[in-house]
Amino acid sequence: MDYKIVMPVLSDTMDKGKLVEWHVKEGQAVKKGDVIAEVESDKAIMEVQTFKDGVVKKLLVKEGEEVPVKKPIAIIEVGAKTQISNEPKPTEPKQTHPLQQEPKEIPKEPTTPPLPPVLEEILPPPSGEASPAAKKAAARLGIDIEKLQKEGKLPKPAHIKDVQTEALKRYFTPKALKLLEDYSIDPHDFTLDHKIDTDEVMEYVKEHNIPKIVPLTSNQKAVAKTVEEAAKKPVYFIYETFHMRKYEGIKLTSLILKIMGDVMQRHPLTRAVLGGDSYKIYPHSNISVAVAREDGLFMAVCKNIEEKSLQEIDEWVRSIKSKQLTLEDLSGSTFGISNLGMFGTRRFSAMINKNDAGIAAFGTLKESQVEVTFTLDHRVLNGVDGAKFVADLKEAFSKGLI
Repeated sequence: MDYKIVMPVLSDTMDKGKLVEWHVKEGQAVKKGDVIAEVESDKAIMEVQTFKDGVVKKLLVKEGEEVPVKKPIAIIEVGAKTQISNEPKPTEPKQTHPLQQEPKEIPKEPTTPPLPPVLEEILPPPSGEASPAAKKAAARLGIDIEKLQKEGKLPKPAHIKDVQTEALKRYFTPKALKLLEDYSIDPHDFTLDHKIDTDEVMEYVKEHNIPKIVPLTSNQKAVAKTVEEAAKKPVYFIYETFHMRKYEGIKLTSLILKIMGDVMQRHPLTRAVLGGDSYKIYPHSNISVAVAREDGLFMAVCKNIEEKSLQEIDEWVRSIKSKQLTLEDLSGSTFGISNLGMFGTRRFSAMINKNDAGIAAFGTLKESQVEVTFTLDHRVLNGVDGAKFVADLKEAFSKGLI
């Protein structure tokens, strides 16, 4: 009996997932609870387990490929008594890059009819050293596959793209070859009678105004989706000026979190999530914080703020810049903050994160004054609710923490 493992739904904004790495091979026996793969959602990388014993019958997705959630990614044959094989089946990559062109001349085999060019690269190399098409291209280009494989310059087995790339090394520096790939430039657009460096390639790029296509990361796709959803919400804005004072050794974001978290306890709708024809009002003050890191923009969630001390919150704020964020770290908020004060930004507005009731955007602190813009979801907090919350916050910030 076949048991299908599907791409899991790892967050409420996830519609696709990327297969990062397989931990099993086709034909391998697995037991319930074994980790078979790692997948990347729009927020984090998680492990995928099998919940049945069996043998891996088929891996349906390649590493690096994105597939919709709930789509099968592997088939486990349940009840299989023996392990078929732990050896991976040799496969050939698709030829999509200009460096992967088929050789124009295909010599005839003396004893057997030649294979169609497509099949030459699809079928496993019979010798395990190189595919038929790679051998023919190497012969035409004067490349010794076996020698280069011994030197570690060609992989085993070698494919036609490996041979063609090796041939192009005669005319392009390694960095120039990388630029050809980055800008999807056909190497035959150049006169191949000298060594071509990065300067010549970049001159060609500028002359022909060729753009560099940079795919969005999973995090960037998630941010774009959140922004698109936020733009559909019926929101209104409240602009205020808060009086704040610094606390020695404490980040301003930490102070903002603590005061807002305490005040939210007196305003239940700031702890509410709208769902259909009802609200879910949570007991704790959980606030999402916009965090810009080298690996992307995240809305990390500081939880149970009303129960934490200012020092505990400050430790959390300092940790989120470098810690490995999990789905738990990125979910469960009902309100958000964004602080661009450190960049000298006086005033700005922010977009609401996912299902939050609103978000507060804090500008730079100047002479104990800070401009704050509230973006509020009118379906959750009407004008009166929002005004009362902001007024309470203003008073709390002016008093500070005792």
